[in-house]
Amino acid sequence: MSRVIKRVGIGTGLLTCGLMVLALVSGCKQEGEKVKSEMQPAPVVDVKEASVPVADPATVLVDVSGTKLTVGEADKQIAAMLGPQAAAMGADRMAAIAGRFRKQVADRFVMRTLLEQEAARRNITVKDSDVESAEAMIKQRLPEGMTLDAALAGEGLSEAQFRSNLVAELRVKGLVESEVPTNMVVSDEEITKAYEQDKSRFAQPESVQARHILVKFDPADDDKAKAAKKEKAEALQKQLVGGADFEKLARENSDCPSKERGGDLGLFPRGQMVKPFEDAAFSQPVSQIGPVVETSFGYHIIQVTGRSEAKTNTLEEVKVRLGEHLKQRKQMEAFEAFISKLKGSAKIAYSDLITSEPAR
Repeated sequence: MSRVIKRVGIGTGLLTCGLMVLALVSGCKQEGEKVKSEMQPAPVVDVKEASVPVADPATVLVDVSGTKLTVGEADKQIAAMLGPQAAAMGADRMAAIAGRFRKQVADRFVMRTLLEQEAARRNITVKDSDVESAEAMIKQRLPEGMTLDAALAGEGLSEAQFRSNLVAELRVKGLVESEVPTNMVVSDEEITKAYEQDKSRFAQPESVQARHILVKFDPADDDKAKAAKKEKAEALQKQLVGGADFEKLARENSDCPSKERGGDLGLFPRGQMVKPFEDAAFSQPVSQIGPVVETSFGYHIIQVTGRSEAKTNTLEEVKVRLGEHLKQRKQMEAFEAFISKLKGSAKIAYSDLITSEPAR
């Protein structure tokens, strides 16, 4: 059941964000899909300042059969998710961001509260040994050198509060495991049907594996500075053509985070890199050290280390993973049906702060 509901910790920050949240099944992703390179800039969320009025922290955002979440409590969770940036935001901007995310926080609170209330109604108990095992797992996941006591102090939690929250989480876990079968069977016929209905998901585009050294531009660079950096890149390129160790030069000279991997960017299809870089990578022969390439990031020396032609994976190649995905989907459907049943017998009231917001 760990794939149907995901434990995200206990507390509000490091041990964080409540007891349990739904781990949404995202579907069978295209085979060979990769996270976009660090060369791609992150999207910027455009939030209109002052578009949402500052709300009274004591206002009840949602009431689940008498268990309430206030605006202040929800905004505290949102601030914890934003991390250090939250402290630098003004009241208007924070109100605008909170207005966008309160619905998500409230929905998560509803689901968690329904599960906790049902676990209490059924008087589900937790063994001491399960609590000890869960605590040991949390300790293993702490950053190196950090103790549990230090983490709890940072969260403003006492040991008693921590253990109480942990027991509550394990009770919910037991409830869900009693309602959502873990032994669901997916037939070969179901797997074949799913494959044939959406075969395009299993297409692998033409891809290359490459490594590079980047001599990065700085915003203040003038023509003279750029010329000096081009000269440096060309000197590095000549060393590589002459047989120098690519990984060593990348670690010592590259301005890209990939230098920690010897410049390796992994396997990527078209559309993931800036165009001049992509054009060079997809046109270079394997193993050849290419000429210096200029992009908006700076000057690159590229070496293609592998190439994968476009193809569609066969049913046999994806059968195991597709079957696991279909099983997870069945579990998710059972979980959602259980939550719907709990909602049907509960009294849930949302504040106008949520019901009046436009759908997003």
